[in-house]
Amino acid sequence: MTLARGLPPLRVERALRLLPDVDALGPLRAFLVSTSKPRPAVEPYRTVGKRIVQPAFALREFVPRAIAGVAEHLSALYAAAVEALEAEQRGDMRGIVHALLSAGEREERAGHFTQARVWYDHALAAAEGLHDRRPEIESLRRLGDVAIAHGNVVEGGRYFQRSFALADDERDARGAALACLGLGAVALQEGHAQGAESWYARGLSHAVDDVRLTASLFLGLAEVARARDDLECVEQHLRVALELLEPLDDVDGIARCQDAWARLEAQLGNVDAALAHYRDALARLHKAGSSVALELDIRLDLCQLFLDGQRLPDAEDEIRRAEESSIVHNLTRQLAHVYVMMGKMRAQQHDETGFVFFEKAAELCRGTEPFPRLEARVYLEYGLFRQQLGSREEARALLERAQEILEDFGSSAALVEVSAQISDLT
Repeated sequence: MTLARGLPPLRVERALRLLPDVDALGPLRAFLVSTSKPRPAVEPYRTVGKRIVQPAFALREFVPRAIAGVAEHLSALYAAAVEALEAEQRGDMRGIVHALLSAGEREERAGHFTQARVWYDHALAAAEGLHDRRPEIESLRRLGDVAIAHGNVVEGGRYFQRSFALADDERDARGAALACLGLGAVALQEGHAQGAESWYARGLSHAVDDVRLTASLFLGLAEVARARDDLECVEQHLRVALELLEPLDDVDGIARCQDAWARLEAQLGNVDAALAHYRDALARLHKAGSSVALELDIRLDLCQLFLDGQRLPDAEDEIRRAEESSIVHNLTRQLAHVYVMMGKMRAQQHDETGFVFFEKAAELCRGTEPFPRLEARVYLEYGLFRQQLGSREEARALLERAQEILEDFGSSAALVEVSAQISDLT
């Protein structure tokens, strides 16, 4: 061990190449990345692969904990499988669905969206034979959530639509409201503001007794108003959502409201007010030890504010904080967004070496848990980067790559955006 400590550290990219990208080594690979450190020298173009790690002792100490963590995860999944089998013996179909959904939820919390989908598919197959349709309603909604997490908005919309139709028929008010929330988000992502508004309003008619869900629907309506550039209406909806959430001390919900308020103030040109809302949201989340993913999403919005205001040193500071947090908590999607942001910043500096950030972001999107829609967004931004620096042919190739990815999803709004950029180049 003494000899190992005297050896030079490894770059993360080198270490990862030596470890097969298989499920069994997933926790070990993630730990290696999360415990890596920036190199002592200042490297403005570093990405996670350029960080360093001392595997000889760090990973050896981690192995027992990794095995324990994997064992705990597998034990929970096996327990759910046994529970499903026992429920089958009793003829308890609802019990089968409950067990399968609980396993899927555990996989989803771990970021294993592909595996979660398999469990949810099995839950749906079991639920379809029940007289009580609520387990089927929930299974469909869970599948919709997983599809959206992977960026497959159109498929997610189909699941939410089926979930809503069943919930409406069964007079399952909460199930219908949750499906409306998902359908509103799908419509917004597809650029259909009127449809989104209709779904959110319909959800409110079902979510009468659920305060948190009602607040989420008002947040959705605020985003619809923002899409229409009706900033006064944005403020009205946000005020209602905040009034609903404050008595509940819902930290995550309040932070989302503050994030939306900050973006509203930024649109109005009130930069200081926007910064105050961002800082308040981040402080609340930090104090509560709440969702790291949500904190990173808000920090990325703050980075965009600095970029829009040409405050590049402030933007870089925030982006590097977001990068460090994404790496430590193994949040691949957020890390890809961080590198896109870093690439956009380099574009503002007319620095062509910023391409390394887009390349790394695209690589992250093709990992063990792929994010193809985000990958398309990376190529879109990468193409705009090349175009801004005068490389029109490279820009066109990158935009066409984004177009190819999106065509597999049938995402109309994103395809229209990419096609418009290609037409501008032509």
